[in-house]
Amino acid sequence: MTNERRGITAFVAIILAMSLVSASLNAGPRYAQTQAEQAAGGRISRDQAAAAARKATGGLVLKVKLEGKEIYRVRVLLEGERVRTVRVDARTGRVLD
Repeated sequence: MTNERRGITAFVAIILAMSLVSASLNAGPRYAQTQAEQAAGGRISRDQAAAAARKATGGLVLKVKLEGKEIYRVRVLLEGERVRTVRVDARTGRVLD
């Protein structure tokens, strides 16, 4: 097997592995809302913030973190292996950037 063919085989294997990981991570809710968060009222859930960020960027959600009471910071993996942080309004679900 030539070096070029080995490289292509390795590349295809990496792409397949990344697609399997992506499918498993996006398969269901990962960010369960705690009772304390639900009791706070007037705030969207972590799942809703993740969905808003995923819809806005088309990327894979890596992490959702509530900062203060008004902003979710959502880390998203984009094509080309870039990671972007998206701010989501915790009251309205609107993507701020």
